[in-house]
Amino acid sequence: MTVPDKIKLTRDNFRKIFDQYFASLVGFANTFVSDIELSEDLVQEVFVSLWEKQDEYQNEVTLKVYLYRAVRNKCLNNIKHEQVKNKYIAESVPKLETEEFFLDQVLSEEVSRLLYRFIGELPKQRQQIIRYSLLGLKNPEIADIMGLSINTVKSHKLNAYKELREKLGKHAYLVAILLEMNI
Repeated sequence: MTVPDKIKLTRDNFRKIFDQYFASLVGFANTFVSDIELSEDLVQEVFVSLWEKQDEYQNEVTLKVYLYRAVRNKCLNNIKHEQVKNKYIAESVPKLETEEFFLDQVLSEEVSRLLYRFIGELPKQRQQIIRYSLLGLKNPEIADIMGLSINTVKSHKLNAYKELREKLGKHAYLVAILLEMNI
């Protein structure tokens, strides 16, 4: 009795394996996800993974078991992902439909619009420093990018914040009106 040769993936035998198992794996996947196009996509992902791993398999049975398990796991992961997505949607939609959420978003957008308008009215260097700061850059990073000292950045930032507070303060009535609408 001879021991079957191990299966090492080459371009030729990979193509044969793909041709031999693709249709049946798609049918198997479809029993889980009930969507033929999704089933084809999931099976293709399994074959891509198979090719990337470049593992050696004891025999054809071992390879077949691997393929069916991998497809099953892909399908189950997809189902779990869809359940999480559907739960999120189910929880989010009622909140998104509320008047309170709508007014909060209007307020947020209006304040943001005013803030960016006022940033645009600052001197160019201060504008850039504030924009970098809004992107999350720290003073030393901003100083390095702009070729300034850290103290210059701090000074410009302090003055910019002061100007922005004054300008936003003049428009506090708008914020108050929007907040009042939110009651």
